[in-house]
Amino acid sequence: GSSCLRQRQERVASRPPCKASLDHAIIIIAGCAAAATGGSPVQKVIKLLDSLSAKITAEGDAEGRQYDQFVEWCEDNAKELQHEVAQAASEVEDLNAAIEQAESGIETANSRISDLSESIAEDEAELEKATKMREEERKAWASQDAELAETIDTLSNAISVLKRQLAAGLLQTNRDVIDKLQQTLPVLLDGSMFATHDTAQVKAFLQSSHSESNSGDASKTIIQVLEDMLEKAEGQRSAATKAETEAKFNFEMVQQTLTQRGAAQNKELVDMKKSLSAHTESKATATADLEAAKKDQASDKAALQSLQVDCMQTATDHEASVQGRSEELKALAAARKIIQEKTGAADSRGFLLQLSTSTTEVDDSDNVVGAVRILRGLGRKQGNMEISLLASRAANTVAQNSGTTADVFAKVKSLIEGMISKLEEEALKEGKEKAYCDKEMKETEEKKAEHEEDLGTLDGKINKAESSIASLTDKIATLEAELGNIASSQKEMDALRAEEHSEYVKSRDDYAQGVEGVQMAIKVLKEYYGQAFLQQPTVSTHSADGGAASGIIGLLEVAESDFSKLLAEVEADEKSAQTEYEQQTKENELSKTEKQTELKYKTKEKAETEKDLEELKADRDGEQSELDAVLDYYSGIKKRCIAKPEPYEERKRRREQEIEGLKQALDVLENETAFLAVRRSVHRHM
Repeated sequence: GSSCLRQRQERVASRPPCKASLDHAIIIIAGCAAAATGGSPVQKVIKLLDSLSAKITAEGDAEGRQYDQFVEWCEDNAKELQHEVAQAASEVEDLNAAIEQAESGIETANSRISDLSESIAEDEAELEKATKMREEERKAWASQDAELAETIDTLSNAISVLKRQLAAGLLQTNRDVIDKLQQTLPVLLDGSMFATHDTAQVKAFLQSSHSESNSGDASKTIIQVLEDMLEKAEGQRSAATKAETEAKFNFEMVQQTLTQRGAAQNKELVDMKKSLSAHTESKATATADLEAAKKDQASDKAALQSLQVDCMQTATDHEASVQGRSEELKALAAARKIIQEKTGAADSRGFLLQLSTSTTEVDDSDNVVGAVRILRGLGRKQGNMEISLLASRAANTVAQNSGTTADVFAKVKSLIEGMISKLEEEALKEGKEKAYCDKEMKETEEKKAEHEEDLGTLDGKINKAESSIASLTDKIATLEAELGNIASSQKEMDALRAEEHSEYVKSRDDYAQGVEGVQMAIKVLKEYYGQAFLQQPTVSTHSADGGAASGIIGLLEVAESDFSKLLAEVEADEKSAQTEYEQQTKENELSKTEKQTELKYKTKEKAETEKDLEELKADRDGEQSELDAVLDYYSGIKKRCIAKPEPYEERKRRREQEIEGLKQALDVLENETAFLAVRRSVHRHM
């Protein structure tokens, strides 16, 4: 009785009542239940139906919870992939903008390099031309100065000789002096330096120097002419020297300006070449990153589409499962209602007769029931709702089928084979999922490390830029202060030089006036007492006191010498002061130009560094945003790939056991199919 009960319970549980066969199945189950327990068969069947309904409902609830978790997983992953797609699109846009910016920088750098190269070449050519011209001017001045120096020496010597001879009254007797003058002066007189009238007078004097007719007055006149010529030569030499000094100063200023501008332009040229290289490298990097970003974007879109397809398919399968479970529960409820309405106190004899009649019919499907039993046991053991649902569908197929047993076997076999295929496909998908997780975890961790490293690098660059800006600010303040000091110092020098020059003019005029007065006095005395020096009277009459006059003239000559010396000293001091002033002014101009140039480039460098700092901060913010996105994705991928209720290896082992159990159920069906084929063959032969 207990063995019969267990077998029939399994069969009844897997075959909901349907059509005419339902009464037959109920009678069998009720008979077994009555034989085993001695109670009411109807009540036992109702309890079994209620138990089966409760189990199916519990399985449905479990499947619902699993499906809710799956829906949540689909939504989370869809959001992550959508975020990745949007982020990839933003990255592609940013990289395109970066490439455009790099191309603009390359174009600007190339244009500036071309302009600088042309300007540097022009300045070098101009400096070379100016240097050549300066050398020619210097050589011309040196030649002229040497000629003027020789002229001045010759005229000075001639004047000195003539004055000494005139004073000694030996002009007519010393023919050697006249001959020497005739050898040297004509060479000078042939040039175009002096006036024709002056040179004619000198030549006439020399030509008549051999005669006895030359008087002292003629000698004095020629001395005056020579002195005028000497003054003119000295004036020409002084003017030429001044012009040479000015030309030299102007050349040095031009040379300084061109040299400093060339140095600044060469420095800017180097910077532009560095900028060109940086923009070129930036463009290449951005281009490579753009290709990678486009590939990532396409990959993310494909993954999102695949996820949507998988989630929709699972939703469809779940809907079919819910519908099948609902139909099964309806069938069980209908069976329970029929039992309550149509079965009463069954006649035990009629019941036993039907039981003996039905035994043979049911025996043909014992192996189908065994397969269903295996499926239900496997579903309970593995906790797999789908296998339990498969067992219910197989039992329902057996109960509702009105064809041959072979047809039932084929349908149940198809269901089992379909489940095996599905499990094998899920195993393959999980294998792919694990490979995907391993790949994504590795790549995400690498991206995380890369972004963290880039952030560290950017922080270092930002600190360096801020330090550089602070240093440049100090240098700019120092340069501005130094320029202010140079301007203040130059202003004081200008005032002092003006004061010194004013004092020099007064002293020069006083000493020159003194020299002129003494010379006039000496001239007056010499003109008066000159005759006494040349022709002393022989009689004792009143005559000019030549001896006293000589003393006075000597004192005046000493005074003249002192005044001339003082005048020369004043002029020398003025010249020295002026030279020192000009030298210091030149040095101030050089220092001012250098510091102004340095200030210009320091200010420009500071502005560029501040601009770079803003870009670095923007890059850091962008890099931080990318790192945050990577961390968010990393959290999601860890949740998907790590935070699983059971490891992949455990799921793999469990699925292999499920597939093996399904194959066992399939073997049972295949064995029964072979047995039925043999039995039909025997019946035909009988």
